[in-house]
Amino acid sequence: MILLALVLVALGGGVVSILVVPDRPQLGTAIGLLAGLATVGLALALPTDDALATGGASLTSSGLVRLMALGWSIGTLGVGVLELAGRRRVVTGPALVGLAAAIVAVAVHDPATGFAALGGGGLAAILMPGLAGWRGRGGDPGHLPTVARGTWAVIGSALLGIAVIAWAASPVGPLANGPPSNNPDTRAAASLAVLGIVAAVGLRSGLIPAHVWAARFIEGVSPLAVPAALIWGPAAFMLVALDWGQVAIGPTTLDPVIRALIIAAGVASIVIGGLAALLHDDLEHILGYSILEDAGIAILAFASLHTEAADAARDWLLASATLKTALAAWVSAMRATFGAHRLVDLRGWVDRAPGLAVAIGLIWLGAVGLPGMALFSARSTLIGFAVSGWPGTLLLILSVLAPALVLGRVLAVGAGGPSAAVAAAPSWRPRWRGGREEGWSGRPLRALAGALPAEIRTNRTPLIALLAIVLAVLAFGVAIVGVAV
Repeated sequence: MILLALVLVALGGGVVSILVVPDRPQLGTAIGLLAGLATVGLALALPTDDALATGGASLTSSGLVRLMALGWSIGTLGVGVLELAGRRRVVTGPALVGLAAAIVAVAVHDPATGFAALGGGGLAAILMPGLAGWRGRGGDPGHLPTVARGTWAVIGSALLGIAVIAWAASPVGPLANGPPSNNPDTRAAASLAVLGIVAAVGLRSGLIPAHVWAARFIEGVSPLAVPAALIWGPAAFMLVALDWGQVAIGPTTLDPVIRALIIAAGVASIVIGGLAALLHDDLEHILGYSILEDAGIAILAFASLHTEAADAARDWLLASATLKTALAAWVSAMRATFGAHRLVDLRGWVDRAPGLAVAIGLIWLGAVGLPGMALFSARSTLIGFAVSGWPGTLLLILSVLAPALVLGRVLAVGAGGPSAAVAAAPSWRPRWRGGREEGWSGRPLRALAGALPAEIRTNRTPLIALLAIVLAVLAFGVAIVGVAV
């Protein structure tokens, strides 16, 4: 029953928040934050054997479902609080709707139902922030195609995934009599089904060559909208696809050409994503291309569908999703603190925001990984199963160096002399003014409560940094242990 409560609270809180925010943004945000807090508690209490059967569908929780729900819930709560520092209120509600859809998708036993749920949840995560970004640009018609492309990417990926599953299980499909046999024709058709699923995953994740819509989307929205739209949503989509591949196809020898195409898409995304993140000067582009690189590593699991590779992909997806959520929150915190998002304008930021330096340091350690960490092992396993020999070793080195150099460059810029934007930023030190003047003990409770909003505004910078640290600690922990919690 906790699983059902988690879905209902996330869905109900998200829908109500979306409906209330346009007229009463403060109330709508408060509803979203309370629902987010409730989903965190329910995710912590969710047992791994909770089950729900309704009609012809059944939902079953697991360690994977619990960790995904917990990571997404805490991330949603965190970005919702960070959104209070800005003027828009468009993140929390859609993120909660996406969370409910993802829980259903990963817990349900029917992958077609999972893809359909993710299509609906993804639409909320794309449309609401996208339209808010369009309005923020003064209704510029040139931004609407970006929202439309994102919408069609979500709908198209869901429909393609459902179509592939339906064809594969149909009387003329390769899975009509169960997993593919040793018949060459059946195995070739099964390879085509895997390629179709990978195409759906690539479209939803924005992999090369379908990355344009995702890159343009990131340019037009708040960084806080990225986790639900381009991190957790695609991760859940890939988890459903992996589950279908393991159950329906199983470890198999794919057609060499199709296997090469899957590996090529993954390698291209890893290399181009890493290089683009290293070369760009804009924090939002660094975030976007690092997400692309992570998705490229995960897609390599489909080149074999081996059990060990699929398990590694689950660890990788959960760890990288929490890390990139923390990075998105950090990017937003940097913009809120310094009013800048280009590295050239952020020189010397470490001295002005040591809390944010701690947060990005933890994210750096988690993204690079150390031997023994789940993320480090998952990366090695995924690349090793797909690309053998010295090319695989080279790709592994590049995939480790990319986040090390990208985030290391951000830290290095922060160690220089302060830029004008950094020098003008408020102090990171906490300041308690309202209650200190007369002494906290000598003031009525109502006066103290009335002074609290002013105290929060006064300490906005250190509070934002503290929240970024909390999300970074969570991400680092998931990168260490993976799904096995």
